[in-house]
Amino acid sequence: MPKAKTPPQPVVVGVYLDPHALVHAAESARDRGFRGLDAIVPYPIHGISEALNYKPSWMPRITKGFFFAGAAAGFTFEAWSMAVAWPINIAGKPFVSVPAYMPVTFECGILCAGIATFAAVLMAARLRPRPNFVPIDPRFTNDRFALLIPYGEDGPAAAQAFLAGTGALEVYEIAS
Repeated sequence: MPKAKTPPQPVVVGVYLDPHALVHAAESARDRGFRGLDAIVPYPIHGISEALNYKPSWMPRITKGFFFAGAAAGFTFEAWSMAVAWPINIAGKPFVSVPAYMPVTFECGILCAGIATFAAVLMAARLRPRPNFVPIDPRFTNDRFALLIPYGEDGPAAAQAFLAGTGALEVYEIAS
């Protein structure tokens, strides 16, 4: 049987049944001074990013930048092909007709934004095929929530006592 995945640093894991208890525990841990917090949840939870003190994502800037770059490239190609390469006067319409070019411009932008976002997500999450992946705990993808608190040379005692005080069902340590 493959060995379970271990985090890159030793952590104390607190297991919760309720997402609100997890968010409250994460806020309390942040306020108490624990740093490098992480959570494992089966679905998105409102407020968990703020509770874990995560920075805003850079992903929207990538998407927006590539959308405008793709739209500009699509418009430029269409204008060049209709006005420079093969200029054909169709019913007195101008060679560069902005309203007529908008569908292609928009679709080129969407195509480039989608491809760039897909590639950025793969790079940011370091996703790659792992045929023998075993999660820390299979229940975290179903009906349990986990708060991970890393510890250093201080030891896991403070984090274990804190998680037990917040109402965690289970508290255990994972050493790297």
